[in-house]
Amino acid sequence: MLSEMGALIARHGGSPLAAPVLQEVYATDTTEVTALVDDLCVGKLQVIVLQTGVGTHALFEAAGNRGMDQELLGALGRATVIARSPKPAAVLRKNKVHIDLMPSEPFTSEDMVVAMQGMDFRGKEVAIQAYGGPNTLLTNMLKERGARVREVSLYTWGLPEDQSPVFQFIDKLSAGEIPAVAFTSQPQVRNLLDIATRAGRERVLLQALNSESVVVASVGPVCTRRLKEEDIKVDVEPDHPHMGNLVIALAEHFQRFSAFPTRSV
Repeated sequence: MLSEMGALIARHGGSPLAAPVLQEVYATDTTEVTALVDDLCVGKLQVIVLQTGVGTHALFEAAGNRGMDQELLGALGRATVIARSPKPAAVLRKNKVHIDLMPSEPFTSEDMVVAMQGMDFRGKEVAIQAYGGPNTLLTNMLKERGARVREVSLYTWGLPEDQSPVFQFIDKLSAGEIPAVAFTSQPQVRNLLDIATRAGRERVLLQALNSESVVVASVGPVCTRRLKEEDIKVDVEPDHPHMGNLVIALAEHFQRFSAFPTRSV
């Protein structure tokens, strides 16, 4: 993804500077995940909601680690499968698993709740692949409509082992050398702040991000919400929550005021 986004930025005249703040940590062998795979395979769960591509991939890996690949595919073939966005949908299609429902853009929890209004959940066991914190809106809606719900974390976003690129990014940002910062997912926000806090640089980071000389771009409403919760301004958000649209929206923003910046991240 880094090389893809970097190529997009370069194509629009910018110079990318990468500062990865996420590292996928699969939780494929936890008791919770083992129970999820077992209950799916024996038909105890009738509905599964997959919210991210990484989580969907982790589900297949969890089953594969136990030699239950075919059992999982058979179980998903019998279950109602809901994909929150094109990312989990792509993993499902790659594994030839049908998709019963996917909400419309921008693929927020609110969009998913609206899309699920016509479905009958009375007495059904529903599993939700957790994404960040608990999805209270979705869980409450399902419970109100008679479902028995469990949320299962299939992975976490850990901090990267090598954090030196992030420290370099904060230094350059605070020195006024980076005019644009692009966030492509909401977990990046908390991890970036965690890294900065541990290094005693959180205040410097927040001041730089909120300065008038820095344009903060968010990939979509979920990410934007998280940025604002952390008191970080958002200057650019594309109409459609995709990485390509994010880069285009950022380029158009600078075209309105000046040339595309020589540095972005």
